[in-house]
Amino acid sequence: MEAEEAFSALTLTILDYYLGAPPVDWKEAFRRTASYRDSVIASSGRRASATRDTSSRTSLPLEKYAGRYEDLWYGDVDVRYVNDRLTIRFGHTPSLEGEMEHWQDDTFIARWKDPELRADAFVTFSLNPDGSIERARMKAVSPETDFRFDFQDLLLTPAGAK
Repeated sequence: MEAEEAFSALTLTILDYYLGAPPVDWKEAFRRTASYRDSVIASSGRRASATRDTSSRTSLPLEKYAGRYEDLWYGDVDVRYVNDRLTIRFGHTPSLEGEMEHWQDDTFIARWKDPELRADAFVTFSLNPDGSIERARMKAVSPETDFRFDFQDLLLTPAGAK
């Protein structure tokens, strides 16, 4: 049980006691909720994997995806090429830093260093006719991703490309 859920279970148990409510095993209720959430996440991952073309390749060498990207509302997002891998880091959200794993074609999955975020995201690059990167869009991998991670609203364009 995570700290927030443990605190909530304890708080609800105390409230139930003082309000004279019938006892509820809040610890078990939170455990069941977490188990259900985890099964939904696993199921969505299996569905996505079933449609994945594992033989696909990127359009560009990995290092060509690296660079600073900008979103008019959010600001800077850095994609770096380090040790034959891509990494991503959000300038205004230090916890959003992680590695990018090739998914298929020009789509990668950003896997954050902090797995407790539960907010892995697809990052899909679109190319210009000359092969340069036009933009990147993001979408949460799981439908259970917290709505505060509003990746889908970002339009990442290469810095200075406006």
